[in-house]
Amino acid sequence: MKNLLRNSLFGLLIACMAVACNDKNTVYHSYQSLPDGGWGKSDTLSFQIPVTDSVPTTFRLFAEVRNRTDYPYHDLHLFISQNMLDSMVWHTDTIAITLADSSGRWTGKGWGSIYQSEIFVKSVRPLHPGNYTIKVMHGMKDKSLQGMNDVGIRVEKQHIEN
Repeated sequence: MKNLLRNSLFGLLIACMAVACNDKNTVYHSYQSLPDGGWGKSDTLSFQIPVTDSVPTTFRLFAEVRNRTDYPYHDLHLFISQNMLDSMVWHTDTIAITLADSSGRWTGKGWGSIYQSEIFVKSVRPLHPGNYTIKVMHGMKDKSLQGMNDVGIRVEKQHIEN
C-alpha cells in the first residue's frame, strides 16, 4: 500500500511537470552538460536552432544555467553569439547572471546542491527560415570554471499585444 501511494504521487508529480513544461510558445529548449573537471575558457557550447516558420516571427532568447553550491562566485558572465538576424553575420552579447545575493544565498530555483537561473538575452527576428546557431562561452577569468553543471538556451515566440 505504501509503495502504491508513493508511486501514485511520483506519477502525479511527473504528469504535472510534463504539463507545465509543454509551453506552445517554446520553439527550442536544450541544455548541454559541462564536464566535472570544469568549463574551459575556450570551450564553446553550440546550440542549433531550426526556424521553420515561413512568416517571420520575433523570438525571445533566454540563457539558463545550473550551478552547484561549490560555484565560487556570486555571478556569471556569458558571451552569447547568434546569427539569427542574418546567417552570415554574428552578433555577440555579454550577459551577467546574478546567481547569489550579497550574503551568498543562491537566488535561483534550487533542489539539493543544484540551483537553476535564467536571464532574458534579447529579441530577434530571423529574416527567413533556416538553421541558426547560438554559441555560449563563459566570460569569467578562470581558465577552467568550476561549479557549473549545465548551460541551456530557450527560444520562445514573442507575442505582441495590440
